[in-house]
Amino acid sequence: MGYQLDLQQPAQPLQLGRCQVYVGTCSWADPNFVKEGKFYPRGVRSDPQARLQFYASVFPTVEIDATYHALQPADRAAKWVSWTPDQFVFNVKAFALMTGHETNPKRLPPEILPLVPEHLRDPDAVSANMLPEEIVTACWDYFAAFIDVFKQAGKLGHVLFQFPKGQAFTPEVFAHLDRWQPYLRSWPIGVEIRHRSWLEGEARDTFLGYLREHGYAYVVPDMAPMAYLPPADVEITAPWSVIRFHGRNPAMMQRRAPTNRVYDYLYGEEELRPWMQKVRELSSELDRMYLLFNNHYRGQSARNAREIALMLD
Repeated sequence: MGYQLDLQQPAQPLQLGRCQVYVGTCSWADPNFVKEGKFYPRGVRSDPQARLQFYASVFPTVEIDATYHALQPADRAAKWVSWTPDQFVFNVKAFALMTGHETNPKRLPPEILPLVPEHLRDPDAVSANMLPEEIVTACWDYFAAFIDVFKQAGKLGHVLFQFPKGQAFTPEVFAHLDRWQPYLRSWPIGVEIRHRSWLEGEARDTFLGYLREHGYAYVVPDMAPMAYLPPADVEITAPWSVIRFHGRNPAMMQRRAPTNRVYDYLYGEEELRPWMQKVRELSSELDRMYLLFNNHYRGQSARNAREIALMLD
């Protein structure tokens, strides 16, 4: 994209009245994003520190998606904190086992893997309800140590709890969140669902009422309007809000479609402009907004994030 930027001049959130608007991408180090995204200057791509520092000169926030796939050590968070300017904000996606997804047990940290019973180490995927309580709790403790580094540095935006695609409305999600409330109450929490039944009939009132009662933000998804996927309804359930732009590629509904195909989408100006207008409207009701682009393939997330930021500026 050829940005000519001063790396000593960190990016700032946009100020719309009393609302700070943080625009960024979901991941800054995805291999395809780095290699084919045309976002990073050539001399920056292979240097992790220079990469993040360059990113922070363009955008004031990022979502860490690596934490969904594998628990990350606290010393890695400390490194990222030291590489970014004071006002930079990290948003962290919760580990798969914490949101009803499965994970490969071999991805567990070396401190936790020995606790896993032998017969559960060989499967490619296990869920939290297959594991002993002590292992699940150890995962939460490990994740909390990572999160607390950002919190102590004043660089924690929010923690994203994204529940499985296709999971219809169920009160079991509320029971799950309540069970782990001792951790959640220390963090700003965003909740993303991916089935339209959560926003229909009585379920909608129950769901949104629960979020408001606990101060959790409803994460607004922009994605292909297909089948069971939720609409991009804007609901305010906290003093801050999140919009995640997944792209509108129909491949999102294809079984086992590779992620590079699912997130290969570039928003046009005619698709971003209505969101620009909506963000301006919402700014009078909110203290902070996050606009995070997940259409990472070929760097399209960075391009669209920059475009909407310029529309709002």
